[in-house]
Amino acid sequence: MAGLVGAVLLGGPAAAAPVLERAKPASRADAIAAALRRDPVYVTDHAPRALPPDAAARIRASVARLRVPVYVAVTPTSGLGPQNPSESFASLLRDRLREDGVYIVVPPSGGGGEIRQFGDVRGLPLDDAWSAAESETPYDAGAPEVIALFVDIALSGHARERRDHPRPRPKSKVREALDADDAADRRASRIEWGLFALGTTLSGGSILGLLVGRRVLLARRARRPRRPPAKKNTRKARR
Repeated sequence: MAGLVGAVLLGGPAAAAPVLERAKPASRADAIAAALRRDPVYVTDHAPRALPPDAAARIRASVARLRVPVYVAVTPTSGLGPQNPSESFASLLRDRLREDGVYIVVPPSGGGGEIRQFGDVRGLPLDDAWSAAESETPYDAGAPEVIALFVDIALSGHARERRDHPRPRPKSKVREALDADDAADRRASRIEWGLFALGTTLSGGSILGLLVGRRVLLARRARRPRRPPAKKNTRKARR
């Protein structure tokens, strides 16, 4: 146990991350709680693709709007929280820190997190707001996006209404990219067919113009009066 805490204190979050993510829940709680004593927002560095470089800063800015103490642990939650309700990881962190406030434990992907409120802090509709935020964010949204929306809903005064009647879930980035490709293909197809139709129209118009011109010329010739044939001079030329 002391070795885990020493790794966090001496080596910093980056050096201790491999130990934190492999440790058992109780050991992980000790290590992450030690990190939270220095910084109330802990973000794992084991998910660089799921989290932007400024994830911690964005989360700090979001939870600061709640105006209550908030402790956030962004860490893999396999076997924790909702998956194992008998052992709440947020409760373990609070037992180690012994600080009242709002505790949020969320995976880098943002879905399936856990939120708890301890002590005499300003009453907020946390559960309703968290449930609504998870329902209204895209499937590929990360922890910073989910937490930002959670704060918006918690402060909106309509958390329960949003929970019961969530807004349509936005498209994921992958879905938006696929739809954009489909739209580009459709535009390209319309342009190709338009050019083809234009070429066909021009070609057909040229041929039709030639035929009409030929018919007009023939009609003019038909209407032109015929000259009488020249009379033959029957008189003999004088010698």
